[in-house]
Amino acid sequence: MNLLLTISDSYVGYTAVMLQTLAESNVGMNFDVWVVCPDITDANKQKLQRQFAEGSHSAGKKLGGVKIYFPQISANVKAGIEDMASSIVKSLNTTFILRLYATDILPESLHKVLYIDVDTAIASSIKDLDEISLGDDCALAAVKDLVRPSDYPRLGIDETKHVYFNSGVMLMNLDYWRKHSVGSRCRELLKKYAGEYTMPDQDALNVACQGKVQYLHPRYNCLVFFFARREFLKARIRKEEFDRVQEAAKNPAIIHYVFVNKPWNKGGYLPKRELWVSALSRTEWHDMPIKYKNGIKGWLHNTLRTSLSYLLPVFGKNLRSDIFIRRRYKIVQLCALAIYYGFAYWLPNFDSRFFGKLSNKIRLMCVRRIFDYCGEGVNIGRKARFGVGSNVWIGYRSNIGPNCTIPSDIVIGDYVMMGANNFFFGGFTHNISDINRPMISQGLRIIEGRTEICDDVWIGYECLFMPCKKIGSHSVVGARSVVTKDVPESVIVAGNPARIIKERK
Repeated sequence: MNLLLTISDSYVGYTAVMLQTLAESNVGMNFDVWVVCPDITDANKQKLQRQFAEGSHSAGKKLGGVKIYFPQISANVKAGIEDMASSIVKSLNTTFILRLYATDILPESLHKVLYIDVDTAIASSIKDLDEISLGDDCALAAVKDLVRPSDYPRLGIDETKHVYFNSGVMLMNLDYWRKHSVGSRCRELLKKYAGEYTMPDQDALNVACQGKVQYLHPRYNCLVFFFARREFLKARIRKEEFDRVQEAAKNPAIIHYVFVNKPWNKGGYLPKRELWVSALSRTEWHDMPIKYKNGIKGWLHNTLRTSLSYLLPVFGKNLRSDIFIRRRYKIVQLCALAIYYGFAYWLPNFDSRFFGKLSNKIRLMCVRRIFDYCGEGVNIGRKARFGVGSNVWIGYRSNIGPNCTIPSDIVIGDYVMMGANNFFFGGFTHNISDINRPMISQGLRIIEGRTEICDDVWIGYECLFMPCKKIGSHSVVGARSVVTKDVPESVIVAGNPARIIKERK
């Protein structure tokens, strides 16, 4: 498999770590890695090649076969980069332009190459990428980026024909690039619209390749944002991609640290940073220090944020920019649970004429410190039960009905109406496979998955839900229904077992 990396000499150490994760996650595969670096020193060349020389496998780790090549960069290409650099924001590292010269730099014998940014870590096998076939009318394969509504009119892209992709990981069809001068066209767009392209080469690639892209599963470019808390993710991921993005976060192949904070910076929280740091210890750059970004200023900023992250949850608040995790402190959670079940649980229902609103506020004060997330405008009914509230998520203007029982690992979307006395079974059941033993002696079996109630759902009175079912958006569940399987979107179901009796049009 052929890989393309475009870097400057200051990024060689980070490149070594990425390649280490690649080799360790792809034992048995062979990689020809083309490192395009105009200013690389001989010492760094030797260190990088020594790291992957035969017999150099460190810490008992078996590695995939990695061969490093440093292709020559012609004078014409260097001149072109210098010319383009003058029209690009000075704070940007201009080495990204080098990939737009891929067909000028790489051997003509290469037909397909995987470009990867160096701010990545390879978490599992990428063998499937090597087996993807790119047709004659396909420029590249890539992963859809976050939702960017303003980018389509800004770039003149037809959203019905092309979805904006992230160019940090691209399977490039070099034959198509040569035939249609993709690199040359991108460079022309960059020079013409340099001031308008906020993500210079990525914007240019999306314009030049619109309608000619094959989309990969997001696990092959698992943007660090894909690990975000659900309320942030939901607002920035296309509805049809949401489940795939969550799959990617659970089982990523290539993790892409797209934020300003990188794994080689101290401070802040980054998902899977330990993978990168662990791989660093097994490279030729194992003694490379991990520092705060911006030195003392970065240390002060991180110290302030850390202090606030400990203080604010006590008051039911959270740092808005802390998108990855909701820090839950056991002592605060235990106190909130004690107040809820000992006092707030018994207060009047939220629709009561006497103290209904006040009762709901007290219950909300508790659940905001218990649930993973609780949106605005939520109502919690009298005697609503949710165990210890682990992995519970409830969205904007939704409610848990009075005397309802919900399990852990449940997601309740926005605008969900729930009647009284509903019961959701938890994600486990009794083993009953052995007829020769009493069922009570066979223990319990965990059911994989979680219960999910999507947006704009109405659940009637005294319904019963089997474990880990999904209720589709805009659906209605009739009173006293027994839901034994997933409910599609925009339908009305009722009965025992619940069946579709009407579609909402």
